[in-house]
Amino acid sequence: MGAMKRQSLLAVGGWVAAAVLAVVVGVTAVSLLGTGITSGAVRPVSQDDAEQQLASREPSAPPAAGGSAPASPSPSGGADGAAPSAGAPEAEVMQSDAGSVAARCVGDDAVLDWWAPTQGYTVDDVDSGPDEDVSVEFESQQDAPDMEMTVVCAAGTPRLVVSDDD
Repeated sequence: MGAMKRQSLLAVGGWVAAAVLAVVVGVTAVSLLGTGITSGAVRPVSQDDAEQQLASREPSAPPAAGGSAPASPSPSGGADGAAPSAGAPEAEVMQSDAGSVAARCVGDDAVLDWWAPTQGYTVDDVDSGPDEDVSVEFESQQDAPDMEMTVVCAAGTPRLVVSDDD
């Protein structure tokens, strides 16, 4: 019986020693990794720095207009597939329940720079201009009505008209 008790004590002691060793190795590894991950100084970027960095980047062309909606709510489309030139009037972002558009006026004509459906809608048809009126039709994937967002220019300012497209 003494030999059995001694074997049990050795087994328990070995298990405890292995557990302690595993904890020590784990804590050491985590502290070494944690130091490497968090030791780099994180410096917030000021508004001026952010604007300078953005201004120094070359603008990328927006995705080409397509017959289907983007997988994410990011803006899609473009009047001519390219970013507006530096001298172009700034686009005004307008929203409806069905989606958002960014439009600008070039003379008396309206131009859609980008458009994006909200969740539950897809893009059905686009007239990006330049034209007297430009529009995007958003088709509902649910029981909501289809919507058409039309933009016209009045005195050089984009004006939005939203209508049911059923």
